[in-house]
Amino acid sequence: MYHYLNTFEKDRVCEDLDDCRRGLYRFFCDYSTLRIWKSDLSAIFEQVLEDNPSFRKRSPKSIINQGGEFLHLIYIGFYLFQNTHFPSCPNPTWKDLILKHTRKRTPSLVERICTLPQYLSSKEIQDPYLFLKDFYYRRQCPDWASRWNQLIEQSFSSLTFLEPEDIIMLQTDFNDFYKLLEATYLIYVRHFTTEMPDGYDSYNLNFPVMF
Repeated sequence: MYHYLNTFEKDRVCEDLDDCRRGLYRFFCDYSTLRIWKSDLSAIFEQVLEDNPSFRKRSPKSIINQGGEFLHLIYIGFYLFQNTHFPSCPNPTWKDLILKHTRKRTPSLVERICTLPQYLSSKEIQDPYLFLKDFYYRRQCPDWASRWNQLIEQSFSSLTFLEPEDIIMLQTDFNDFYKLLEATYLIYVRHFTTEMPDGYDSYNLNFPVMF
């Protein structure tokens, strides 16, 4: 599994805004929801830390599928960072924080709290580009993609021992992936229609090639 998911030197999986729109729709509306994605990332993180993978929370197939989906989001985020800059939202309301159909399904304040950003700072919630700029300046997009592939590989591996600094690095990287999830979600909520895009076909999106 050395090359578990192929990566690209350029952002070929998201070549224009229509690609971006279709990818975001699939990720947050068709494939899963923000809340479930956070749960999935937590499960993968726990899987990486396990000495002997048990796959109690996620099957190998689901981890493979989620790995490919999230890899696509890394390239979508890079496209947003490079090619768009929507205005910030100084005083976000519910409609600026949660998808319309999610607001309809969760009228209760207690239920809505679980869908709010938990990892971004208040300034990053107002302007998610602040995080995207930091994220893609610290590592190039292919480097983040390679790191994600490495973590997926580790979720299938038997690790005999992790040094404390390795665990800290894992926690830091996953924290960044949570933030990427929230930042792209907020941009999608505020600046894209959540209706199915014209010509959308979930089986023919320009995905990173698996295996």
